[in-house]
Amino acid sequence: MTQEAADQAQLELPPTRKGKATREKLLAAARVCFGRYGYGAVRVADIVAEAGTSHGLFYRHFQDKDAILLTVLESLNDKLRQTSARSVGEDDVLSLERLEARNIQFFADYRRDRLLLRVAREAAAQEDVSNFRRVWLQMRDRFVHRTERWIERLAASGEIAPVADVPMVAQGLCSLTEQLAYVQIGLAAEDPDDAFIERLGRSCGLIWYRTLAGGAA
Repeated sequence: MTQEAADQAQLELPPTRKGKATREKLLAAARVCFGRYGYGAVRVADIVAEAGTSHGLFYRHFQDKDAILLTVLESLNDKLRQTSARSVGEDDVLSLERLEARNIQFFADYRRDRLLLRVAREAAAQEDVSNFRRVWLQMRDRFVHRTERWIERLAASGEIAPVADVPMVAQGLCSLTEQLAYVQIGLAAEDPDDAFIERLGRSCGLIWYRTLAGGAA
């Protein structure tokens, strides 16, 4: 039996353990290919070659490359949701040391998934693919809303002076962090080392602290 014939036989079967394994193999290959080539350049042929499967098996599991990328990004979104407890907003204290530590952790987490996060941003900019924008905004909005609630609690407790426009300040601080991560980590030719991640986190933490503390260091 040829490989194509074997693949066709599998296509006619209901989902099995082997089918699930094939799906996971395709997803792993998609992560590699999208990270390597970017959203625009990847073809289904690249993914099946990386996975060692056929086009027929690919289309059993996914409609096209957009469908598999959406699955990859939704999985990444779930992972980021699980780690979001380590981000800003865990307490009602404004501490430079804690802000530095949390920003360092954020940049370290970003480094781990930097290629896919870069692809997520690239795909979100495509005007005709709204689902990618939805996933990217979900990842971003969670961070912004958590920060907004934290600033409100700091002001309510007297930890900081009242903030006239909390939503916009939260947007600004999160945009600063996000853009630093994208430019300094996402677009880097190689993974930044730990020393650079720490430097980035301390600098960003200081900016957050001075913004909220009114310039006191």
